[in-house]
Amino acid sequence: MTLKTTFHIIALVGLLFFSTSCSNTSYEEGDSKLSYLRTDLADATTDSQGRLSAATTDDGVSLTFTRPMQTSWSNAADSLCRVLLNYNMYANGADSNVVEPLAAKIVYTLQPAKPSVQTQAATDPVSLVSAWKSKNGNYVNLRLGLKTGKASGDDQRQSIGLALDSTVTSDGSTTYCLRFLHSQGGVPEYYTTDAYVSIPIKQMTTGSKVRLSLNTYNGWVTREFTR
Repeated sequence: MTLKTTFHIIALVGLLFFSTSCSNTSYEEGDSKLSYLRTDLADATTDSQGRLSAATTDDGVSLTFTRPMQTSWSNAADSLCRVLLNYNMYANGADSNVVEPLAAKIVYTLQPAKPSVQTQAATDPVSLVSAWKSKNGNYVNLRLGLKTGKASGDDQRQSIGLALDSTVTSDGSTTYCLRFLHSQGGVPEYYTTDAYVSIPIKQMTTGSKVRLSLNTYNGWVTREFTR
């Protein structure tokens, strides 16, 4: 981001650092290079130099990059990161699994944690653009609109997190009740910026439910997904 704002996890509850269905964009008319651009949420891997080198999309497609791609944030070597990936599908002729990476935006992965002091976990409002379960069943994804603006000091930082408020078992099915946490952190609310968030659900038992509540500018909303 060019604005002087950063997003941090709410360390208070011990969470990790911080996406209707996701629209996959592809242009099929014509034969130019721009005819095969696509955008997908994906799990990407980095090479020994911290560059993105391959990815697996939420549709389960494994992609090999024609060249490693360096980003300002993917600096951990030999690691896995969550991204919103833009790429050219047919960079290597007809083999659509060998792709040219064009851009990658970080997707914040939140692990639910039970807050030690819930009253300290801020739930400042956000805009919920969309929420969906990934096709491979590994994630619940959120696309959010966060209000932002030029901060006047380094201590003004937004934070996001995820609280596990309760686990309810009924008729052999488990429901995980989650609450999205957000602290505006004194950041001005002049503009709206997109942020993508993924909640891992792969380890949950098949048939269990995720009930997610979050505070929006139109009030509290709840979305429920089945693993």
